[in-house]
Amino acid sequence: MAHKEEPWHSLLAGATAGAVEGFVTYPTEFVKTSSQFGGQKQKPLDIVRTTIQTKGITGLYSGAGALIIGNAAKAGVRFLTYDTLKSLLADREGKVTAPRSLAAGLGAGIMESIFAVTPSETIKTKLIHDSKSPNPR
Repeated sequence: MAHKEEPWHSLLAGATAGAVEGFVTYPTEFVKTSSQFGGQKQKPLDIVRTTIQTKGITGLYSGAGALIIGNAAKAGVRFLTYDTLKSLLADREGKVTAPRSLAAGLGAGIMESIFAVTPSETIKTKLIHDSKSPNPR
């Protein structure tokens, strides 16, 4: 029989992976989201240059906390749900067929979307939009 992983291991592994991913990739997310505001077309490098000139390198991380926490929550929910569903769908020997693994992945994606993606994306977008105002909150 396969070794059963502790649920908090899955949650911690996912949350850590998500937080690191969010921190590393946030400047590209900032540039992408910033380019969607304002109505004028701005090249990505111009956004980076202007942000660094006006707010310093830390300006590229405006609103990063929300994305990092959101990514940690998304990945934590996804890992935990996938491992939980996979163990529930395993046969007596602990093996999971490809269709059952797919079902576990589908269930994990649905749970991630409901409980983490939609709330965190809404917050992230509002924070980035706010950082563009003359007096950010």
